[in-house]
Amino acid sequence: MRRAAIVLPALALTACLALTGCSDSSGKAADASASAEATVTPVSNVDCSTLTIDDDADSLPTLEGEAGTQPTITWGDGDAPTNLTVKTLTAGDGAEVDESSIVVADYAGWEWGQTEAFDSSYARGEAVPLSLGGVIPGWRCGLVGHHEGDRLELSIPAELAYGQSATEGRPSGDLVFVVEIGHVVASSAVTEAAESAAAASKDAVADTQAEQALAERGITVSGELGTAATISVTEGAAEPTEQETVVVARGAGEPVADGDYVLLHMAFVNWDDPSSLQSSWDVGAAQQMVISASSPAGALIDVPVGSRVVILIPGDESQGTVSTAFVMDIAAIL
Repeated sequence: MRRAAIVLPALALTACLALTGCSDSSGKAADASASAEATVTPVSNVDCSTLTIDDDADSLPTLEGEAGTQPTITWGDGDAPTNLTVKTLTAGDGAEVDESSIVVADYAGWEWGQTEAFDSSYARGEAVPLSLGGVIPGWRCGLVGHHEGDRLELSIPAELAYGQSATEGRPSGDLVFVVEIGHVVASSAVTEAAESAAAASKDAVADTQAEQALAERGITVSGELGTAATISVTEGAAEPTEQETVVVARGAGEPVADGDYVLLHMAFVNWDDPSSLQSSWDVGAAQQMVISASSPAGALIDVPVGSRVVILIPGDESQGTVSTAFVMDIAAIL
């Protein structure tokens, strides 16, 4: 059964480009002799072992800048490489990527010949978790066999990306990415952690004073520790004017650190709208999240695994957002 994900408008960490390619029912790559003007259709179900993957090409652009920052791109002469090309800029020695891995990465991408990136996790200030089973073939085949800590330059032919005439805001043609693999997680590890995630807070120690202080403000957290939690806001309760974090029960696990990839359950409700309540416990899908000090979820830094936490997010009229109350149980660091 496919599990649904809840919508997290106020705590969403990324607005990244969906790296999933469109499908081609034929499953065959476009003829390499096709003219640049011809329509190139992206392919699906690519067997990576059948691809020729080069490790360098004379026409690759130069990327300048330190690791951890978006590089400046300088284009030379020559057309894009015909083959998928993956150049190692810096070699890491961490876990190896396979086709079922989840990769937490920083990246930026350019259409061939363009100097402005069409998407960049660097610009958003947070790495992105990507399941290799759900990205474009150029990423899936290009990253397999590389390692945690690698910094790579990928040149991806259009047929292994989004095609020559991509729609829905996606880039088109041959693409270039810089990718820094910060963390590699086996999908089996996520599955194993998810099996016990719903009861993550069962051994946490409740802070009754914190619960009482929230209740006096009209914010109530319901649900025994180790079971599904819900959160409600009394009508007329004063809205937060800045983000607030309250640990209502402290676990005994490892503290969360900046950049960690965590698994958690959560529920949230918009201020003055009880019907807006959503819960990952209800849909049976623990949420995966990269923790960034520059994002709202940075409030979880230094909080131990196994804890139950309330986060209050103020609304922003200029952004069209409303105040929101979250409760979350931190299940695991992946």
